[in-house]
Amino acid sequence: MYDIEMAEANKLIDDTKRGAAAAKARTQQLEQELDRQKAHYNDVAGSRETDRREIDSLQQRIAENEAVRYHVFI
Repeated sequence: MYDIEMAEANKLIDDTKRGAAAAKARTQQLEQELDRQKAHYNDVAGSRETDRREIDSLQQRIAENEAVRYHVFI
């Protein structure tokens, strides 16, 4: 009787170890994916800032061109 209980306990321990190993592997995968997503986000954020500066520069040039054009017609 004691042998049956020990076998069940050992099976439960083994199942728990396998579950913990699987959870650890999944956690590592998710952490790697998180790192990739963070890097992608930083790239996109940098590109967005570059685009914002370019848009500001173009808007400034448009305003200057319109001012020159308006001044020429007066």
